[in-house]
Amino acid sequence: MQTPVKVTLDQYLQARREFLARKTLPSRVTGLLVCPECGIRIRAQAATLDVHGPDLGVCEGEGDTMNTAVPYCPKCEEVPAARGCVHK
Repeated sequence: MQTPVKVTLDQYLQARREFLARKTLPSRVTGLLVCPECGIRIRAQAATLDVHGPDLGVCEGEGDTMNTAVPYCPKCEEVPAARGCVHK
């Protein structure tokens, strides 16, 4: 999964739920989440998201931020970006 950019918060949260439901399995040994493709433990990249209001049509200006953990497989995917944005 990649860090969200130019999506709504609801879209990001839905994509994250879908990733966790479809792209992870609990390990039989440890109970930790693993990738069903390669068996490697799922990691989480700490990311800060700029939260843009509906009045901002572009990704600029000051506003609120939120911290999140973006899940990903370190073998099958690139490390997600440490910064992204969502729109209200």
